[in-house]
Amino acid sequence: MKRRSFWRVLLLASLLTPNSLSALECAPLVLAKAKHSALPYGKGVLWKISRGGGKPSYLFGTMHVGDAEIVELPREVSTVFQASSRLILEAELNLRDTMEFSKLMFYADGARLNDTLGEELFERTVALLLRYGITRGSAATIKPWAAYLTLSMPPANGVALDMMLAQRAAEQGTPVHGLESLKEQGEVLSTLPLPDQIALLKDTVCHYQALQEDVATMKKMYLQRDLAGLMAMANKYEIADSARYRRLLEALLWSRNKRMVERMQPHLDEGNSFIALGALHLPDSKGVLALLEARGYRVVAVY
Repeated sequence: MKRRSFWRVLLLASLLTPNSLSALECAPLVLAKAKHSALPYGKGVLWKISRGGGKPSYLFGTMHVGDAEIVELPREVSTVFQASSRLILEAELNLRDTMEFSKLMFYADGARLNDTLGEELFERTVALLLRYGITRGSAATIKPWAAYLTLSMPPANGVALDMMLAQRAAEQGTPVHGLESLKEQGEVLSTLPLPDQIALLKDTVCHYQALQEDVATMKKMYLQRDLAGLMAMANKYEIADSARYRRLLEALLWSRNKRMVERMQPHLDEGNSFIALGALHLPDSKGVLALLEARGYRVVAVY
């Protein structure tokens, strides 16, 4: 998929008439009325994990973006990272798995996204995907969950934090391991019911600008190490209480938290591991930190 120029984006947008852009019926984005209570493990992005007399490990909450401010590791984090014996990521970012994940994103059976979405939602989706370097031809065969996942993040503007950690580990000669495969991660969304996938994509397309502004707010919260604020942002709107978003959270966070805690046990037993997971996996009573404490680990915020 070759990245098209800014002018290519404008050209396609000019081909969409105002009627075709406005005809899509978008439900209003309503703020949730419920106030969120204090969240366990709500402050801090670097946590010391220890049990018994073994060497401690460290759990670092990341944000999957490439902003310069995000990828610049604070001294407290960098010092621990450099001294660690191994890096553990959500998934090892190798070429083979990346290609498998890419295959999972696109239809290979002749199905087309415009047939699944209808023309109005499809045209809006195509116009936005161009910002991510996904051409109209590729967009025609992308699956709804993959389009949703792509548009949920800002367009790439650099090497994401997780990838940067992997690159630094390689430079240091530090072994890198993954708790999941990229295929497993793709299957989390691809196995959601198709109506859920379409509804999630429609919500994202309808409210793209507002949701991108929310991502910018979440970046600020991340830099302030405010995990409670990040989780509150994830539940900011009334739609977060809908059944499809509850199923999404169960699939993306709570079920994966259990799986990743189980799989990180050997690395914790070895000690001196640096484990990097998306920051939203850490807090809450169903988060990774709570699950680790339930297994007898001592969890202490370091930064």
